[in-house]
Amino acid sequence: MRIPWLLGGMVVGSVLTLIAGAVLWLRDTGPTRAGIEVRVENRTGQAVREVRIEHDHGQVIYRAMGKGDVVALTYPVRGESSYRLIAVLEDGRELRGGAGYIERGARTWEVLEPERVVSSEP
Repeated sequence: MRIPWLLGGMVVGSVLTLIAGAVLWLRDTGPTRAGIEVRVENRTGQAVREVRIEHDHGQVIYRAMGKGDVVALTYPVRGESSYRLIAVLEDGRELRGGAGYIERGARTWEVLEPERVVSSEP
């Protein structure tokens, strides 16, 4: 009489474990965690002609960023990545920065200052 209950408990436990594993896998690989978000803030005192994020599989370009503007640029990634940020200012100068290493789902904050790019995680 106890064997059917024990077997039923093992089956229910196994099913719940599989469901929990599937939920965790979907949460980790779902579309909300599939990309990198780079927020760029312009504190240079001038307009920015172009902001370019160069990454392993291409680039993301944003044009005509005004003084004090903040933009969020995203790109998809399947694991680890890195990116370079290149900003072309109104006067033609280039500012360079970016993350040397970043993981899927991460968000970073890049602040464009008059002479440099300051990188941080919010």
